[in-house]
Amino acid sequence: MEMDQETLRVIFIEVDDDFSSKIVPDFSLSDLDQEAFGQMKRLLQLRTSNYSQKTDKEILKALELLSDEGLNYGALILLGKKEKIDQLLPGAEIIFEWRQEPNKIPHDSRKEWREPFLKIFNDVWKAVSDRNTRVPFQEGLIQREVLAFNEQVIREAVLNAITHRDYTVVSQSVFIKANPNYLLVISPGGFLPGITPDNVLEKQAWRNRRIAEVFQKIGLVERSGQGMDQIFESTIRDGKGLPDLSGSDSSQVSLKIPARVKDKNFILFLEKIGYEKQTSFSFEEIYQLELLREKKTLSDIKFRERFLELGVVERVGRTSGVKYMLSHRYYQHEERPGLYTRIKGLSREHKKELILEHIRREGKGQREDFLDAFPDLKPNDISNFLQELKRDGKIEREGSDRAGYWKLVNDPN
Repeated sequence: MEMDQETLRVIFIEVDDDFSSKIVPDFSLSDLDQEAFGQMKRLLQLRTSNYSQKTDKEILKALELLSDEGLNYGALILLGKKEKIDQLLPGAEIIFEWRQEPNKIPHDSRKEWREPFLKIFNDVWKAVSDRNTRVPFQEGLIQREVLAFNEQVIREAVLNAITHRDYTVVSQSVFIKANPNYLLVISPGGFLPGITPDNVLEKQAWRNRRIAEVFQKIGLVERSGQGMDQIFESTIRDGKGLPDLSGSDSSQVSLKIPARVKDKNFILFLEKIGYEKQTSFSFEEIYQLELLREKKTLSDIKFRERFLELGVVERVGRTSGVKYMLSHRYYQHEERPGLYTRIKGLSREHKKELILEHIRREGKGQREDFLDAFPDLKPNDISNFLQELKRDGKIEREGSDRAGYWKLVNDPN
């Protein structure tokens, strides 16, 4: 059968060469923007002295932006004059919009850049920074503050978009939409095959590897492929929660970065534990704990034995129904012990007493009744409760396994 355009696009991505390394027809050294080139050379000099004696051609060849066949699209995107980008790659554009009210349709301000990226990357950050706000908070006698828009995070998000966007999609630009609650970066082209919002921190792939490697060589990124890790880690450490990739689909990658502090006590609590135990938490550990903080309970977590030993998490329930939650100490630190009680739920003995109360009131009870009563429990958990009550001599089974029911011991009915 005939394949649709999206299926064809995915196949082309899998077999096609790196777009940024392709040679650009009708693009020569005279078409390079000298301000962008000068910025690139300054960044190289800060990074290493290896390029100080090289000619412009030698530098371009060393960065693999120039070969014997000519200049490639990486050179056009990073260094090409505006008129050449307009002519050859008009989709290589960044648009920034600011809305004071998140749900407002018209923007309050807008800026557009269709110029070599190395000429305007600082201007993009300045457009965001001009609307930055500081969020102060107190911890004991120490005054601390968090910026709504963390410079490292925003720069990494923009670099990630430039590196990974699909430049063959000429009808779309990189969009940055910001408001006091969050900043959204939308990059044309969905995730590469094998990459999803769920595994984006574990797997790396490059749509434009040449650009990614230039960013690394000139020091705009510390390590190619680690940008998303840094975005998540900085955002979590600022107490803002998790960035959100759920708006992504086959046509775009959408990264929403929260700007407001959600839970400063979470990071302060981890810092306190780290100081007391003379330890530190890796990014992976903090990420797991942040997942637990947002979801309240998890049936399984990485590093659970270490977390239990440090007193950061605790078990809830037994056997197959065991779950994990942040420890009572965290909720004391947050001054919300009532939330701890609600999340932990009823004790095992209390749940068994509710089962007995149901049987007394209704005269009998079936497992399905108790699944309705305790939607957080699995069928095996309910069966375990019923067997414990039977061993305690409080209830007994009447009738077959399929059609029978549970009743109180010595109940004449």
